Amino acid sequence: MSDSPTRTPSTTAPPPESDPAVHDPPRSIAPTPQLSRRGLFFALATVCFVPLFGLSLYAVIFGKASEHGLPVEILIDRRPLMTVQGNSQLLDDVLVVTNEADFAIPNVTLNLNGQYFLYQDKPLGVGETLVLRQAAFATKSSQFWVPGRYPITEITVTGKLPTGARGVKEVQF
Repeated sequence: MSDSPTRTPSTTAPPPESDPAVHDPPRSIAPTPQLSRRGLFFALATVCFVPLFGLSLYAVIFGKASEHGLPVEILIDRRPLMTVQGNSQLLDDVLVVTNEADFAIPNVTLNLNGQYFLYQDKPLGVGETLVLRQAAFATKSSQFWVPGRYPITEITVTGKLPTGARGVKEVQF
């Protein structure tokens, strides 16, 4: 026989039947509602109506953007423009914008038919005339306007007025 003592496997005794924790269901870690129905309703109503009320108040105080007119003249024309080489001119469909105000207009943005845009980085000076190729206008997904494919029905020109307001000139054709 061996000199080592014999070990008996230890057995765990089942918990006593009198322990109440044995019969409880497992603890849930799922989120539980913290607000009552009334509290949830008021929270959702606040989230929805506070921005709506704020925007309505802003519109009443500052008015619509179209109320601030932009003193520009807009003309659709065909004019000769210099080619890339610069040695000759080709007749092209253009949009002509003339500043009729006694101040420079910064942040000039032009819009054809509500889809095709062009942003003029340089301010439009006093009495300055801006001649832009219609083919330079593009959508937000970089699809360019093709003159003659569709008629121009609306031109919108926006710019910053000296008061800081946004001036708008809309012309319907």
